[in-house]
Amino acid sequence: MKLNPQLICQLALLSLLCLLQAVRETDGVYVPGRCLCPQTIPGVRGRLKELLVLPRSASCNTITVIVTMMNNARVCLNPEAPMAKQLTRCWNRSERLGLDKKRCLKRRRVRKGGRQQRQRQRGQGLGTKISSSASQ
Repeated sequence: MKLNPQLICQLALLSLLCLLQAVRETDGVYVPGRCLCPQTIPGVRGRLKELLVLPRSASCNTITVIVTMMNNARVCLNPEAPMAKQLTRCWNRSERLGLDKKRCLKRRRVRKGGRQQRQRQRGQGLGTKISSSASQ
């Protein structure tokens, strides 16, 4: 029995094509358990030193939000929590506009009183202007 070289080349080429197709199909398959953050928390207190947001990938089907605290502790935030959503929005905006990501770490303090305090002052007459017709 004599083997035909053309038949061997065709068989080798067919095998190679099947192998490449199998590799291409398994490349984008989600493999559970490959995320950097297996456990997450909704938020943190204290000052933040660094922020890292990783998008969804073939190895992890969720967005990964990692913050580094001032004491160098790395914490994984739940991407569905309000704090992580705010940091992710800021991160994406900074990426899109080419801004520094450190500005996302600065939290704006909520002023105590705010709108209610101003309304109370207006009601007491402290914030209102006296018109010229009323003074005459």
